[in-house]
Amino acid sequence: MDEIAVLVLNYSFEPLHFTNARRAVTLLLAGKAEPVEASPRVIRSPSVTFALPAVIRLGVYIRKPFLDRVAFNKKNILRRDGYACQYCNRRGERLTVDHVVPRSRGGETSWTNVVAACLRCNLKKGNRLPPEVGMRLLREPVHPKFLFSTHMLRHPHASSLLDSWRKYLVAVPTSSVTAF
Repeated sequence: MDEIAVLVLNYSFEPLHFTNARRAVTLLLAGKAEPVEASPRVIRSPSVTFALPAVIRLGVYIRKPFLDRVAFNKKNILRRDGYACQYCNRRGERLTVDHVVPRSRGGETSWTNVVAACLRCNLKKGNRLPPEVGMRLLREPVHPKFLFSTHMLRHPHASSLLDSWRKYLVAVPTSSVTAF
């Protein structure tokens, strides 16, 4: 039951985050949330049977600061770069982050100087510039534009309940679901 994702809406019907089914049921039974959309799954107990929610709405408004920027961290760098090495496009290996212009040479730790790199390429490049070792970037690093709805639709469980979630998220065409 825990691997099933449930979309949590604020009191104002704004999407907040995903939670697991167990937490969603706990919020419903405690009276802290109400079901908005049901999933095809059913929960049974000796005395109660009800549909597992796909979308719940909190009973009180949660203030969340508006963030007009994407947090700078390894997870978001990997997400921006599509979980692929920006030197060889290798996927599936353990990825790390690399400073295009090394810090020892005055490179900044910023969106425009840090990229995802596989361990092999990161070790090969070392403390040098990419042209010095015959490497080049597949894509120039940029500051990403973050769309909350796109992020939500990239969730691993999004494909199964996408229809019930879509109307609560900003209208995003299916073709742009993979964009960051």
